[in-house]
Amino acid sequence: MFVDELGRVFRRPRNLVILVLLSVLPIVLGIVVKVAGGPRNGGGPPFFSVITQNAVFLPAAALATMGTLVLPLAVAIVAGDAVAGDAANGSLRYLLLSGGSRSRVVVAKGVAALVFAIVAALTVAVVGLVVGFVLFPHGRLVTLSGTAVGVASGVGDVLLSALVVGASLVGVVAVGVAISTATSSSLTATAITLAIVIAAEVIGAVPQLAVVRPILLSTYWGSFINLFRSPAYLTPILKDLAEQAAWLVVWGTAAVSSFLSKDIVS
Repeated sequence: MFVDELGRVFRRPRNLVILVLLSVLPIVLGIVVKVAGGPRNGGGPPFFSVITQNAVFLPAAALATMGTLVLPLAVAIVAGDAVAGDAANGSLRYLLLSGGSRSRVVVAKGVAALVFAIVAALTVAVVGLVVGFVLFPHGRLVTLSGTAVGVASGVGDVLLSALVVGASLVGVVAVGVAISTATSSSLTATAITLAIVIAAEVIGAVPQLAVVRPILLSTYWGSFINLFRSPAYLTPILKDLAEQAAWLVVWGTAAVSSFLSKDIVS
C-alpha cells in the first residue's frame, strides 16, 4: 500500500511541477548573486553573504531561504491533498475496499508525504550544489567555527542538512494529513495547514510570547546551519527533531482518529 501511495504522490503532475519549481529557485539565486554579488554588509539569510566564496554555500543559503515558507508550502500542498484529494475524486472508498485498514491508509499517506518533503529538500540541495559548482569556487571552505574543511566534507554537510530540513517538516505533514481527513477540499486543508505554519512563525517572532517558542512548529527550522560548525553543534537539531516528533504524535493521532470516524460515501 505504501509503495502504491508513494507512486501516486510522485506521478501527480502537480507534485512534479512543484519539484521543478523548487529546483528553479536555487538556480535563480545563484545567477542573481553571480551577477549582482552578495550583500556587502553581511545581511540576508544565513550563508547569503558568503555564497560567492564557495559553491557549497549556495545550496545552504537556498535551504535557509526556502525552509521557512517555500518548502513548508510545497509540503502543505501534498499533505493537504493526501486524503481530501481522494475523497474529492471518489477514489477513497475504492482504496478502502481494496483491503487496507483505515489506519494503514492514513499512515501510508502520511509517510508518502514525508518522503516527498525529504525529496523536495534534497532537490533544492542537489540543484544548488550543481549550480554552485558551475558558478562559484569549490575548494576548501571555512566553517562557521573558522575551521577549514575539504569540499567533500562540505558537500556531505549540505546533503545532511537537506535531510534535517526534510525531517523538520514532519509537523507540517502531520498537520496537513490530519486536516485533510476532516475535509474533502484539498485547497481548504492546504490553506489551514499553511495558516498554522504562518501563525507559528508570527508568534515565535513576538518577544512577549517567548515562553511558548519551544512548542511552536517552526522554532528550530534553522537548526541545520549548526552542521556547518566544526565540530557540528547538534543540540538545536535534536531539539528540532524532538519537537517534530511531538507534533507527529499529537496530529498523527488526530489524523488516525478522524479518519477512523470519517463517513465515506463516495
